[in-house]
Amino acid sequence: MKRIIIIGEGQTEQIFCNDVLQPFFNKHGLYIENPKIKKSGGGIVAWKVLKKQIELHLKDTSVVVTLLIDYYGIYPKHDYPKWEEAKTIVDKKERMTFLENAMADEVDESLRYRFVPYIQLHEFEGLLFSDISVFKENFLKLNNNQLKQLN
Repeated sequence: MKRIIIIGEGQTEQIFCNDVLQPFFNKHGLYIENPKIKKSGGGIVAWKVLKKQIELHLKDTSVVVTLLIDYYGIYPKHDYPKWEEAKTIVDKKERMTFLENAMADEVDESLRYRFVPYIQLHEFEGLLFSDISVFKENFLKLNNNQLKQLN
């Protein structure tokens, strides 16, 4: 079975990978491993620390490595590649692509083809609340007036 390693920030991302992505990918013969970012036990760390973890995983030639990290948690002190240059890009989608490409360019060239960087523009947990039907299904005590206020 082929493997995808998704390095994530924390427990919420791990649960998402296990409960949503894993069943889907299993049907296609793919297995997901989803470790948290090392050193912090979750949460953003300096680029050099994350890069080391990425390249360590990529030494296993049977895996593809990606990320599930939030843009908002990255600060200049983390020293991500081309961070200052990226801040000049107004279009957020273009900025994410620019940063992801800069990260890929920093990974050892012999491993890079199996690294697919991903930065989530908006906090991942916020996406969990983007579908009002989730509230209806999971918060049974909400009445119709309360649900209307959420719309």
